[in-house]
Amino acid sequence: METRKRPVAEALCLLLLLAAAGCGDDGLKPDGPAPSLLSVSPAVGTVGTELRLGGNDFRPGASVLVGGTPSGTVDVVGSTETFALVPEGVVEGTTYDVEIRNSDGTSFKMPAAFTAVAPHLSFVNSATKPSGNTGSTVIVEGDAFGDVRGDGQILFSDGVGGTIAATIAAAEDWTNTFIVTTVPSGAQTGPITVSTATGTSESLPFTVTQNAVFSPSAIHWTETSAMPGGVSGHAALYVPVEDPTGVTVQRVYVVGGVGQGGAVSGDVLQAEILASGGVDTWESLTGLSAPRAFAEAVAATPFNSKVPGAGRLFVIGGVDGTGAPTTTVSVLVLDSLGAVTTVTSATPLPVALRSAGAVVFRSQVYVAGGATTDDQPVATVYRAAIDTLGALGPWVELPSLPSARATHGFQVFGGVLYAVGGDSSPVAPGDPATNQQGRLDQVAFAKINLRTGDLAGPWTVNGASLGKVRAKHSALAAGGNMFVSAGLYSAAQQGSSENTYAQINADGTVGSFGGATGSNTLLSAGAGNLFNHAAIAYIDADGVAHVMVLGGESVNAPGTRSGKVFYY
Repeated sequence: METRKRPVAEALCLLLLLAAAGCGDDGLKPDGPAPSLLSVSPAVGTVGTELRLGGNDFRPGASVLVGGTPSGTVDVVGSTETFALVPEGVVEGTTYDVEIRNSDGTSFKMPAAFTAVAPHLSFVNSATKPSGNTGSTVIVEGDAFGDVRGDGQILFSDGVGGTIAATIAAAEDWTNTFIVTTVPSGAQTGPITVSTATGTSESLPFTVTQNAVFSPSAIHWTETSAMPGGVSGHAALYVPVEDPTGVTVQRVYVVGGVGQGGAVSGDVLQAEILASGGVDTWESLTGLSAPRAFAEAVAATPFNSKVPGAGRLFVIGGVDGTGAPTTTVSVLVLDSLGAVTTVTSATPLPVALRSAGAVVFRSQVYVAGGATTDDQPVATVYRAAIDTLGALGPWVELPSLPSARATHGFQVFGGVLYAVGGDSSPVAPGDPATNQQGRLDQVAFAKINLRTGDLAGPWTVNGASLGKVRAKHSALAAGGNMFVSAGLYSAAQQGSSENTYAQINADGTVGSFGGATGSNTLLSAGAGNLFNHAAIAYIDADGVAHVMVLGGESVNAPGTRSGKVFYY
């Protein structure tokens, strides 16, 4: 039997070898040049971290391997860019090669390109000593969380040595650098940590509070160091700057505006925020190359973007010395002492705008609404990316606001953009009238696509309105609330409507607005009946959250501008 089967077996083997050789000639024939890898970022992370591979000659169907383990999710965007999720099995502290392999068998391996690490927790609600109510929205910020939640958890204290995991409402609420969640029921004051497949982060102390962090009913305004002169239509920025010794110094900057005599200013002021929450003496810095008022300004620093050094201030649009809106974008480069070293220009806006809204989120600048020539409001929304050199890329148009508006509030919280109130009809920026037609009581919001920076969908009008039409006010997303101060509305004097707030919900909606019931208003504290003022939200050295209101014009005495500064 063996002598009969052997020739048959040998023949079968020969056929299989020939078939394999033929398949090899067809299947392994290169479809083009072998791929090359020039970059892999981020260099550290965990299971589910999205890696961006840059290089050349990536082809559809390519696979990505981390330490020899294939990624289960690979997206070949083009021949020079591919995204892949870090697969399960990576171990904390281990460094891995990253390989891209085209389906024709050609490949390229970058040695030691990725290291698995435990998550790093930096801030919760932008604070190192955060607090919040049960059920309130919190944003956890840091690094190496993973772009897919997987086994990751946000762990609060249960008060007896254990932990309670917070609920993550939607997949997009968990990203590699921040997580949106809510304080879980049963949580007690104690440490908060982030846990992933590759370890547990350092902890931050979290205080579970009973009342809203920014309840206007409990406001106690305190006057602090005044600016050198009265100003309105200016921009104010909260900017943390790491000094040469590595200590983070918190600063507030004021840019441009209309001075007491009515002239447009190019001045730039800076003051250090004290441990008490107030500010030290104001200092004049290198100013703008041309006067600007009713411009928007945003700060891009290592705390919120990819910029190098201490950071940059971007001053966007506004009116020039003649009152005409501009397209200009100025860049003020900061040093480690908070001074302005140089003033340059960046990519101009597509159209001239003043009284728009602008924010920075994940190295993207977003600009919404504003008024162009003849005080005509617009509904357009733009974004531009800030690169690792601090340069601003081209402006990309995004889905428009539900309607045109200017002199509105504009904020970002938890990856959601908010436009609050504003004028929808042509109104001069300094007009103090409280009963203008076309004024809005609307809050509109849109979610950001965290991967691309575009909007994830159209704008939505929030179910709860402001309660009063309002413009030339300030709106801040702080402590899990939308906080609105002063401005022009139907009342001649600001009473309980001077400050209103509403909780920002986990789904991005905003709850019902409530007004202050106490008597300690800005007006009674001596700030005046304000409009066209500026405001910032910040955290003092003890981790206490504050709001600061700076300058502004009096509704009751148009043209009278204040240099006073108040905080609580």
